[in-house]
Amino acid sequence: MQTITKGLFDPINFEMRTYYDSTIKFSSAFVKYQDAKRPIPLVLDNSTSETPSEDASDQETTTWIEVFNGQATGEYEMITQGTQVSSMVYTSKKKNKKTGFMLDTSAMAEGDCKW
Repeated sequence: MQTITKGLFDPINFEMRTYYDSTIKFSSAFVKYQDAKRPIPLVLDNSTSETPSEDASDQETTTWIEVFNGQATGEYEMITQGTQVSSMVYTSKKKNKKTGFMLDTSAMAEGDCKW
């Protein structure tokens, strides 16, 4: 899955990619900010799923821990329903500051993002 987001106030562009191997039930992910030289790995912390109603797609809440230079530096919480990202929030562990993001579908392209 590829998710491209923009900050709500000052634009912050990043790409998030997640990977899942159903054979061994392993998940991994990374985020790459627009001007960064390399991606930041993410470790799956928690994933929960609920069905809001009988005729709706499941809603999944996934929490990823950001690992930078061997330290847990932040947390990404993403809420999806079907293929739609309804919420994405990053919390900095150092500042305990939350930043909300919105999906920017116009930046989505095959391969790299088009910011």
